[in-house]
Amino acid sequence: MIPHHTSALQQPYRWALLVALSAVAFAPFLTTTPAEAHMKGMFKTKQEAEQRAAEIKCKGAFAMGSLWMPCANEQTLHKALQNE
Repeated sequence: MIPHHTSALQQPYRWALLVALSAVAFAPFLTTTPAEAHMKGMFKTKQEAEQRAAEIKCKGAFAMGSLWMPCANEQTLHKALQNE
């Protein structure tokens, strides 16, 4: 069997290509716009969170920093999402 040798100049280009492809693939997960935050269950107002709570069949909303999440607490939210 003939050994496969990669020249020293080709190897960095392969790594650069791998890094570039990884960056493109994971970029959407690294940035969060307000619309994306809403999709993840965090809302600017308590009323929006309560509306989402009704959709997933739980009640209330709880604060998470300056944002709001549906259901009375995080444990209830996770349970409601599992049943969705």
